[in-house]
Amino acid sequence: MHDAEVIIIPSPNYFAGRAGHQARWIIIHGTAGFSSAQEVGYYFKGAKVATHYIIGQDGMIVRCVSEQDSAWGNGGVTKGHDPWWSRAINPNYLTISIEHVKPSKDNSDELTEIQKMVSFRLIRAICERHHIPQRKADANGGITGHFSMDPVNRHFCPGPYPWDDLFAFLASPLQ
Repeated sequence: MHDAEVIIIPSPNYFAGRAGHQARWIIIHGTAGFSSAQEVGYYFKGAKVATHYIIGQDGMIVRCVSEQDSAWGNGGVTKGHDPWWSRAINPNYLTISIEHVKPSKDNSDELTEIQKMVSFRLIRAICERHHIPQRKADANGGITGHFSMDPVNRHFCPGPYPWDDLFAFLASPLQ
């Protein structure tokens, strides 16, 4: 991914830096509404939430927060979370978050083909930059959905995501 492929719509909703931590997980989100990545980016300017990236159904990437900072994308850790999350450390310090535009409020939309390929390539690039394991998340890092840390309020996030295709893509030679 080259910066020329990314539109920047900065959000003020982040913590500068990572409080001494490093990103170890990528968190996949669905927008549960909205029609474009730019629309979500402008929403993040005024809301008390943001993710690092948004990928539109047309493949457009919007960056709202630098990867070096901690976007306010994940909220808290709730009962039933995956065992590696802790309420003692804000999960935003440990993650890079990617939204996927899904117009349906219940996140039921499948990714478009271009959205899927852009997502896979962005995930691979982030993993390489931050040495995040290119596999399903576990206690040592990896890739998972928002449901992983907040199964109470975000069990539907990201909605359908082509996990098997993603991990096959990441296991294959560079495409």
